[in-house]
Amino acid sequence: MLSRIADSLFWLSRYMERAEDTARILDVNYHMLLEESDRFYRLRWDPLLVMAGEEARFRTLYDEANAHTVFEFLAFRQDNPNSILQCIAKARENARTIRDRLSREMWEDINGLYHAVNEFDTRRELAAGPHRFCDLVKFGAHRFHGVTDATVPHDEGWQFLRIGCHLERAEMTARLVDVQYQYLFENPQLAGQADNHQWMAVLKSVGAYEAYRRKYYAQIEPQHVADMLILHPLHPRSIRFSITEVQSGLRALSNTLPGSYSNEAERQTGKVLEALRYDRIEEIFQRGLHAYLSDLLGSSLCIGEQIARTYFYYKASA
Repeated sequence: MLSRIADSLFWLSRYMERAEDTARILDVNYHMLLEESDRFYRLRWDPLLVMAGEEARFRTLYDEANAHTVFEFLAFRQDNPNSILQCIAKARENARTIRDRLSREMWEDINGLYHAVNEFDTRRELAAGPHRFCDLVKFGAHRFHGVTDATVPHDEGWQFLRIGCHLERAEMTARLVDVQYQYLFENPQLAGQADNHQWMAVLKSVGAYEAYRRKYYAQIEPQHVADMLILHPLHPRSIRFSITEVQSGLRALSNTLPGSYSNEAERQTGKVLEALRYDRIEEIFQRGLHAYLSDLLGSSLCIGEQIARTYFYYKASA
């Protein structure tokens, strides 16, 4: 497979996952606000900007983080490279350049989602709230994954789609837990009922609320939430599950046997995954959750860079 095609498939999947993740946290945050008093209203929107990694850009464009400004910035702004519209546009552009590698259904689905989100009237959606727009993006992403798995051969190209999706998902889950924990730690006035409300929002942002309730019958506890979203081996949005999928995809590309590696991306992935398999949440909290998740994010960044070096970069000719 040409490195250009592998690169496009990898980023196509990452951008689709990024759009879905942003839609999830926007929708959940908005609805959780409707369920609680106004005194926490302003405070809740700042963490979303940190999770998206676009707080500095936001501050140059807006004076205050509230429901209207954050929704507009994260969903519709053309000058925000990580807005939902921009992510879907970039996903479509990557798909357009490799249409011969995609199934017809897959291209039609991506193209249809792109036109659907661009047909929304921004002013009307800002007035009505994010639910209708975010729902379209979330279910569009679900349809993308379903159509891809059902119509694209599970060959090298499919592995790059798989790796891109799960590497992006691992990073978003790490940022979500880290930012939320730091935010509550630095704002003790949000303890008690508000604390419980915030962690419920974290679980709902990754579709893990029902699974959490089935596993833990007690009140929502930060340590239990972190355990599920970092170390759970089977939940599809936990960091451990996502990194397992990345490792499986990398090994499928290189035909590497378990217990070995053939490139630096595989070595880094195996190193992270072994820690996730054997760490306990009590030990993580003792060492410091923020430091642990910061190391995970740094490792994920290194894995992405090594994947690019191994499979995407062209060597300069003499």
